[in-house]
Amino acid sequence: MADISKRVKFPPRQRGNVEVKTAAYTLKDSDSGKIFVWNSATAFNYTLPKVQKTSKGVFFTFVIRTAATSGAGHGVSPNASDKVFGATATAVDDKDVYVTTATDVIGDGFTAVSDGVDGYQLVHIQGIIAQEA
Repeated sequence: MADISKRVKFPPRQRGNVEVKTAAYTLKDSDSGKIFVWNSATAFNYTLPKVQKTSKGVFFTFVIRTAATSGAGHGVSPNASDKVFGATATAVDDKDVYVTTATDVIGDGFTAVSDGVDGYQLVHIQGIIAQEA
């Protein structure tokens, strides 16, 4: 049987680099495995890539380095046709989730894992997560 493993391309799934951001940033599947840090007192969102069959297992970890003092809180925004679910976030298309400004502390955050179909499952949650109304 032929070994096709060298011809099949998969997005990286291992933990990788740390990306520290001070403003909104749009993620790509190729960012999978990276740890993204919110480093701003002004709340901002990371935008998640659109979920596709090929993105099953793609994941991103988010951690607060600087707690937000304004806005709803540091968060993530899914594609309009995707959901973010887990903890207190229900599976509804196009609803941001965030670590609330009122309770966030350094080290709060979560990991978002693509299911390849409906959206992102939140796991390893630290802090209080809220969902856009």
